[in-house]
Amino acid sequence: MRISRIDELEQYILEHKTATIDALCELFEISKNTLRRDLEVLVSRGSVEKVYGGVIACENASSIPNLVSFQERANRNFQSKQKIAALAASYVRERDIIYIDSGTTTMNIVDYLGHLRMVTVITNSIQVINKAMNYQNINLIALPGTLKRDTASLVGSSCVEYLEDYNIVRAFMACTAISAEAGICNASTEEYNIKKAALKKSQKHYLLADSTKFGRTSLMTFGDLNQFDSILTEQMPDDAFCSCCKEQNCTIQIASDTIIKS
Repeated sequence: MRISRIDELEQYILEHKTATIDALCELFEISKNTLRRDLEVLVSRGSVEKVYGGVIACENASSIPNLVSFQERANRNFQSKQKIAALAASYVRERDIIYIDSGTTTMNIVDYLGHLRMVTVITNSIQVINKAMNYQNINLIALPGTLKRDTASLVGSSCVEYLEDYNIVRAFMACTAISAEAGICNASTEEYNIKKAALKKSQKHYLLADSTKFGRTSLMTFGDLNQFDSILTEQMPDDAFCSCCKEQNCTIQIASDTIIKS
């Protein structure tokens, strides 16, 4: 798929800092015309710059959000993340099968599911697994994989294969960055395919993103706005982004200050 190829192309250029047109065409097995179109997308993202005979990673590429320690990210905008998680939990219905993505906002959804008698949670998040231990009403299914400490998640091809067996009603997804131009982005290459598989296997899709995530770009795009039913956040994004969401039939829901833990 073109989106996947563009993300892989961006990752390669950012890792190698520079590349020639001929080398990229050979590596990705595409024509120069196709490559030029792909590079226009990356130039619009602000991650690469075209030079004579090739491309280079932009000098400000380091400003593209990268992963910092999990605990540091968990402590950022803590109250906003709690409100967003509570809003997300309000969409869950009795006996739903839901997927909770790894993330410092999504992990808090578990704390707001106490009003349900039974719910099945599928996850690759270590934090969600730990929290679910305290709730008898949660039927927990943990994806098998290798521990990735900086995201507190289980990763690997086995996670993707395991997801293929389940029919998920609602997927609650996390992201590193989101913009109208680049879509829904993530900084972890190991989680890329897991996120895409979760979207594919679920009926309803919700993106949890606090206001610091908007208008930014990260390493890989794992989803487009039109794949999500709703974006759950604590502050309304700018008008241009809201208009883009409306065109893509993606609603924006704002978390209330009055939502309390169940």
